[in-house]
Amino acid sequence: MLRLFVALPIPEEVVEQILPVQRGLKGAKWSPRENLHITLRFIGDVDAHQGQAIDALLADIHLPPFEISLQGSGYFGGRTPHAAWLGVAENPALLALQKKCERVCRQSGLAPDPRSYTPHVTVCYLPRHQLLEAVAQYQFEHSCFVSDVWLADRFYLYSSQTHGPGPSRFTIEAEYPLLV
Repeated sequence: MLRLFVALPIPEEVVEQILPVQRGLKGAKWSPRENLHITLRFIGDVDAHQGQAIDALLADIHLPPFEISLQGSGYFGGRTPHAAWLGVAENPALLALQKKCERVCRQSGLAPDPRSYTPHVTVCYLPRHQLLEAVAQYQFEHSCFVSDVWLADRFYLYSSQTHGPGPSRFTIEAEYPLLV
């Protein structure tokens, strides 16, 4: 079984802008720089055959490159926060790519993603006992975050492997260029 997801990579110069934000929440497990990305579609566990079908369908996505940037911050989990993130500035091209990735997943037999899409970069995962007030303060402190603009010219199919208590290791399984 493969645990897969589709995502946009973050260029190194933007990663350097994210790293200073990764502090200030006690007990947080900060995402390693190599794990920073914008998820387009979490796929989950699939067998090799279904993974190959998804890969072939993703390779048929044809969209031009587009400019993108990060803006704002937030967290998932409501009253029991479990992850903090940096948002993506409003971007119709990103939403078009995400919808195509969702369509690919449905064509390959996956159930629709039940969550509404919130484009973001996860900066940390939070312990169960994290206080809402601390997370809300962190979100407020970074609510004006804005990264440099970059050109999104490719997206990837990643696999994810967990190794004990440490962060997951992500491996690029396939690359899909965005072409004019």
